[in-house]
Amino acid sequence: MGQTIEITCPKCQKTFVANPHMIGSGMNFHCPFCDTYFAEKESPKIRK
Repeated sequence: MGQTIEITCPKCQKTFVANPHMIGSGMNFHCPFCDTYFAEKESPKIRK
């Protein structure tokens, strides 16, 4: 089974899972709850 990380959205503060390979890649995360795209550094919490 693949690994995941938990990302907290800076806008709605909800947590969702993402692929750990996205960390440090420069790709924006996409919140499935509020449809916000944001950079890794904007997330208030990333749990590995």
